[in-house]
This record gives sequence, C-alpha cells and structure tokens, in this order.
Amino acid sequence: MKSFKFAAVALMTMAALSAQAAADGVYRGQAMGHNDIVVVDVTVKGDKIADVKIVKSLETPAVSELPKKVIPEMIVENQSVKIDRISGATFSSFAIVGAVRDALAKAGLDLAKFQQGPSHKYLFTVPAQSKADVVIVGGGGAGVSAAVSAARSGARVILIEKMSFLGGNTVLAGGALNASDPALEGLQKMSAGQRAMVDGLLAEEPRNELHRALIASCKAKWDAHIAKTPDVLFDCEELHALQTWKAGDYAANLELVDKLSKLAPNTVKQLASMGFDWNDFSSQYVGAIWPRSHDAKYFTSGQGYIDTYRATIEKEKLPVTIYYQTKAQSLIMKDGRAVGVEAIGPDGKPVKVEATKGVVLAAGGFGANVEMRMKYDTQWDGKLNKNIGTTNSPAITGDGIVMAEKAGAKLIDMGYIQLLPVTDPQNGTVSGVCQGTAIYVNTDGRRFVNEMDRRDVLSRAALAQKGGVFYRMCTVQNSRVKPDGMTTMGQSIDTLIKAGKVVRGDTVEDLAKKTGIDAAILRDTFAKFNDFCRKQTVDPEFGRPSCAPNIPMYEGPFYAELRTPSVHHTMGGVAIDTDTRVIGADGKVIPGLYAAGEVTGGIHGTNRVGGNAISDCLSFGYVAGANAAAMK
Repeated sequence: MKSFKFAAVALMTMAALSAQAAADGVYRGQAMGHNDIVVVDVTVKGDKIADVKIVKSLETPAVSELPKKVIPEMIVENQSVKIDRISGATFSSFAIVGAVRDALAKAGLDLAKFQQGPSHKYLFTVPAQSKADVVIVGGGGAGVSAAVSAARSGARVILIEKMSFLGGNTVLAGGALNASDPALEGLQKMSAGQRAMVDGLLAEEPRNELHRALIASCKAKWDAHIAKTPDVLFDCEELHALQTWKAGDYAANLELVDKLSKLAPNTVKQLASMGFDWNDFSSQYVGAIWPRSHDAKYFTSGQGYIDTYRATIEKEKLPVTIYYQTKAQSLIMKDGRAVGVEAIGPDGKPVKVEATKGVVLAAGGFGANVEMRMKYDTQWDGKLNKNIGTTNSPAITGDGIVMAEKAGAKLIDMGYIQLLPVTDPQNGTVSGVCQGTAIYVNTDGRRFVNEMDRRDVLSRAALAQKGGVFYRMCTVQNSRVKPDGMTTMGQSIDTLIKAGKVVRGDTVEDLAKKTGIDAAILRDTFAKFNDFCRKQTVDPEFGRPSCAPNIPMYEGPFYAELRTPSVHHTMGGVAIDTDTRVIGADGKVIPGLYAAGEVTGGIHGTNRVGGNAISDCLSFGYVAGANAAAMK
C-alpha cells in the first residue's frame, strides 16, 4: 500500500529531507492539543497537499468531532493552512492545523505558499425562517434529552445550538449520575459514620409537611433495612431527597428535589434501554454525600450521554433538526405565550424559528460569564472575577436566563454559585486521575478537611491553604486510570505525567520528594488515614464518615495532582414547577415556555450535591420535552 511505501519518508533526517525537498510522500506532523499530542499524516504530491489523515487524537470527542472531519478537508480543498478555528473547539482546531504545518515543514515545502489569501471558515447553513412543534435552545444534556422526549411524543423538533457541536457542559463533566439504587449500592458495606448520617437526617424536626412525609417514608424503609441487613449500604429515593435538600441548606424547592430523586432511577433505566452501559458498581464523586453515583462503563466523562441520545435520534429516525452555530437572542412572545425564538445564524444574519406547541430553554447556567458571576454572587466575597478559572464550556454565559427574564420569567437563587475544589490550577479543567474521595493533602503534607464533605466546604478549606492549592493523592490501584493508560476523562496518564499535571511516586518517600513535601510528615498522614480505614470508624481528625472502598494509602505506586477550586455550577436561574413550566415574575405559569438543566433554579439550593447535575438535566430535560410536545 502507498502508506507503507512512503512511511520511511516521514522518518528521514532533516538533512535528507533538504536534499529531497518537496518529494512526493507521506509526512507525519504533530502538535499539542488540549488533552495530548495530535498526530497527522499529510500526503504530498507535486508540491500540493493531496490528503490529510488524523492518526492520533485524544481530544474531547464531542468538541473535536467537527474539526477532525472538516479541517483536513478544508486544508486539501483550499491548499491552505489559514483555517479559522471551529467555534468552541479552539485547541483541537489549532492542533490539527499545527500538526499539518509541522508535516509540511518536514516535507521541505515553503509554508508561505500555504498561508496566502484570506482565512477559510467553516459555516453551517441555517434557513432564515422555519417552524417546528417544539423549539429547544441549547444542545447539552438537558437539550438533547428534551429533543428525544419531544420527538418520541410525536413532535417535530428544531434544536438551536450556538456552538459547532452538541454537548454543552455535559461532555466536560465527570459524568456521574446520582440515583438511588439499593441493589447496586447494596454491594457495599455501611460504615458507622454513614449509619450516623442517616440517623441524624431522620431525627431532624420537619420543616414542612413534605419534609415530614419524606422522613416518615425513609424511616420505615430504614428500619426494615436495619432489621434485615444492618451492615449493608442503605439507600432510597427519600434519602436522596433528604440529603440533597440538607446539603443545599434547605434553600431549594423541596417539591423539585423530591421530583428529582424520583425521576433519577428511571433515567438510569431509560438510558440502559437506549444502549447505554453502566458500571456494575456505584461510586461517590466529589461532594456527592453518598455512594450513589452511577458511571458509564465505556464512555469518557459525560460524552456517553450525548452520544446515546444522538444515536437514539438516528436509530429511531426521530424528527429532530439541529441548527449549529446559531445563537438564540430572544423569545418570541404573543399574547403572553412563548411561540418561538429569534437568533443569529452562522453567517451573522437573523434567524426566526416558530414553535407551534412550546419552547424549551436548556441553555445552561452562567459559569463562564464573569460579569454575571460578579453581579449575582452572594457567597464568595467578590472572588469570582477573571482571576479564577472555570470548568465550564465558553458557551455557558447565561443566554437563556437573560432571554427568559426579558420575557417575564422569575429568577431565583441567582447568588448561589458553586466552586469545584479539585480542578487544574492552570486551566480550571476537570481532569486528573484520583477518584473523588481520595485524600486531600496540603503542600505541607497534612490532610485539612473531610474529603467527603460538601463542595462549598471543600472549596473554602482548599482556598485557605497556602496559595489556595493542595494535592489530591491516591494509589495507582484505586485511581481512575484504565488498563490502557487512559483516564476516565479521556487523557493519557503518560502525557499528564510528562506535562507535570500528575506526579507518580513508587514509595511515600519518592512521592514526597517529587512534590516537595517532608517525607516524615507525609508518612504520618498516610499512617493516620490508614488506621482510620482499618478500624472503619468515624475519622478522628476531620469526621469523615467512611474510608470508602479501595481508598487506603497502604502501598505504592502513588499519584499526586495539584488542585485548586474553580467556578463550576450556578444553582440559580429560571423558576419552574415540577412539570418544568417556567414561572413568571407574577407567580403565574408562562404558557408554552419550559426549562430544564442549569438554566433553572430552585433544585439545588445554596450548594449542589456532586453527581446531581447530570440527574437534573437529563431527567427534567425529558420531562420538559414531553410536556412541550403535549402543549395545545
């Protein structure tokens, strides 16, 4: 085959290449992407680019999908490397172009020849005017869930997405979905600390009638469980609701919290029926309170949810049309009812989409909008400026919230903004190799917090450490690195180590040396934690309720990763009822307008439980789509 015939050319020394400049062949180039090195093979014929093939790319699947497809085609078609980035996929776009430039240089070609003329930009084509039964704003988890639901209910759907791909924050998240699952969680033992947590919740003085009913129902199930299997981990929908409400300081709408806890288990089953494969164990993500987090078996991060809904649309031939690179600007209101959306299309021209039944807002929160963060924050004393990172997609700028407010919607809980304590200090991303409940050690080598506490507690504790940073540490055996060397976020462990993002130490002393920590102090920290794990009592240092499965720091190799808090989730947004109908400032339902996901408020209170966002957006998204389709 030709690729084998020319393979040797790519390995020639620069001296040999200069002697055979612009020789026909296949030349390999590479450039750094967001996650790892992107590698391409460029076929050169007659001083022209005949073909570009991507050989290796570990970029986030949803984000890099379009650049991987169209940028090589654009380079060949235009004989140019002056290709504008794909919206929202800057790193992937630049990496592909950079790798091609590297290959051309190795071929001995004059790069200036391929940089002449104007830049080339990829644009989708969107009609100026169109109509559907249901119009959805936002293509993240809530939006695609709503699209499947509405289409399955018989509605024609148009989904408006301002980026060039589906996914929103969902594909950047860790991917945990919280749902009570007694059979799955029952595979774990229950510690004395966990038992005390349940007893404490059930002993609370009811704050309203629904709270009273949830406590009573949970207590009946708890008593039956303890009488039969006292050492087995307990869970039920009511416990999920009670823990969620308390973790948000009772500020959330308990009716919405109750609905979420009831919807989540069905969402797990529903995704399984669509072909989604779950791990056969539950885990506990950062700030998840309880080990009810469900993980995908084969997908990285939250990518699997988006892929599953998209595959369902294709497999069932559902009537869903997606307008990419189209930014919603305002809701079209007629006689107090939402009847469509006005937007700006890929070419910068106005786009109008009418909805004969309903509009679903699923545009996400405002975590990437510094101005809105600073305007609304009531929890972080002005610290959420541009100097703090965010885990959010650049698309998450509060567009849907602004649109809804202008249309008369009520906004609630806008001052509640969550930081995720375990992000990359350099770019704020959710990366890394240690699971959520691994131990947190400051730069002096000491633990400083109950690692299973709420995210706001963890973040405040982290910010109080020197430089606002700390190390999350785990063993290689209990890390989130798969046998193929890839993390559950789709990153190469070798690349992370080479880049200095992760430190690997064969022994405690080795780990201490590489992190600049006193070895004696780190040994003492590990010894105290391991003693707690052996005894399975309540952590005497910080009150951690459980060691959690496979966490002990008994023997190496070990991993350590420097972490710091970044803006992660905005709990406030549009007010909705349990049917996801948007509530107006006057307290009345706005006909034809629905909302789901992070664009809404009232579900999480002052602090979101880790793993509840995926449950929220997918579950309420499905409700919103079905209800919008049923609107008359």
